[in-house]
Amino acid sequence: MAIIDPPLVNKLMLVPEGNTFIGALPGSALVIHKTASGGSAEDIANFFINDPARASSHFIIGQDGEIVQCVHLVNGAGANCCVETGYDPYWNLLLQQFGNLNRCTISIEHCDPTSDNSTPLTAAQQASSFKLVKWLVDQYGFNITPDGHGQMVDIKGHNTIDPINRARCPGAYPWSELQTYLQGGGTMGVPIGWTDANNVLTAPNGVKVIHGFRDYVLAHNWDAGNIPLAAEFGTSLLESSNPSLGGGSQQVFRWTMLGYTTQRGVFFEWIGQELAYARQQIQRYATQLQQSATQIQQLKDELAKAVAPTGLDPTKVANRMQSIELLATQIGQQATAPIS
Repeated sequence: MAIIDPPLVNKLMLVPEGNTFIGALPGSALVIHKTASGGSAEDIANFFINDPARASSHFIIGQDGEIVQCVHLVNGAGANCCVETGYDPYWNLLLQQFGNLNRCTISIEHCDPTSDNSTPLTAAQQASSFKLVKWLVDQYGFNITPDGHGQMVDIKGHNTIDPINRARCPGAYPWSELQTYLQGGGTMGVPIGWTDANNVLTAPNGVKVIHGFRDYVLAHNWDAGNIPLAAEFGTSLLESSNPSLGGGSQQVFRWTMLGYTTQRGVFFEWIGQELAYARQQIQRYATQLQQSATQIQQLKDELAKAVAPTGLDPTKVANRMQSIELLATQIGQQATAPIS
């Protein structure tokens, strides 16, 4: 078959060809990686371009969903090399055939700012990853049957090659969602009874889900009954129980909430903790309200028992106060009048 590069790529940032396995025609397996460091996909590509160790990956997917290509698919990248003790026996046949796994594997890096690769993919990053993997599966016929270890027969994590030094690569990667996506033919998972048109997902109650929240719903095998209760909105405090989270965008669904910040992207919010906090606040305010009602009643009782002063004519008192007020007004006018 003719080897072509995927049309999904947003930007080419190729490493020097001499740093690749020229003409290796890899395509026996696909290896998923994460970067365990901050920066964008373009930052990682620049690192590869200038890396004296000549490391590289065919693709890098940023947290914003950008796909950068660093090595053409006709060439092997420098991401997978040498196995460590405890590696997956799956690689034995390919090692015998190719010696160096970089000659037969395609690699995808995913930007993750944490050193242990514990950050979940953002909605945009997951959507780009799944689409790219699906394109590669269609091109190369990778076996997507579950391998019994949480991954797939021909789609592996880097930790299956280097289980010691890369035990947390790719770390938090949504393997089960990827498998569901691929087994479904790569169609985005529109919940039953919902509609998706012109990048707008609409629930049966007519409420719309857009942008990153839409991508998240489509990529996470969303339950059709978990409908949005209102449109997304901006708020200065996403979670009252966790004020350090700050503000962002939020959409409340029947069973959960989705939040968005520029730092974290789209994520599940702690709706149970928020509910518990709200109940505590309601109980506290109810107690204060009861205490205030008791104090008001006590004041009413004391006022009813108070004896009004005797010996003064209320009409005369009112007239005297009116005269004093009038005199004060006249004095003020005289004080502010210009001297002639």
